[in-house]
Amino acid sequence: MGHLGLIPQSINKFGTYTVRATGEEEANKLKKDALLLQEAGCFAIVLEKIPATLAKEVSKSLHIPTIGIGAGQDCDGQVLVMHDMLGINNEFKPRFLRKYLNLHEQITGAVQQYIKDVKKCRFSK
Repeated sequence: MGHLGLIPQSINKFGTYTVRATGEEEANKLKKDALLLQEAGCFAIVLEKIPATLAKEVSKSLHIPTIGIGAGQDCDGQVLVMHDMLGINNEFKPRFLRKYLNLHEQITGAVQQYIKDVKKCRFSK
């Protein structure tokens, strides 16, 4: 599976989580790279945090499916990282993220209560 657009694992290269391929040069490179990935044998391509119009254009140009992460509704599928969806990670807040729970708050509260119980020796022998 290929991956184009924002690649969080290489954030140091970009320095930010901003939308990728907004300019013509980078958009053209992304389109070319998508075709190259398809030709190389990728079974699908993740398009992450690119303009929806570009994702639509790329999706229509390929024979393999595209999976969008903040790339609009015209990809063949969508993915949302479970830690983001469940609100476990509180620092990462891109515009496209839909948070369905706030487990960060609940987990933090549970850990704090556990620490209190340990410090007060509330465990039976």
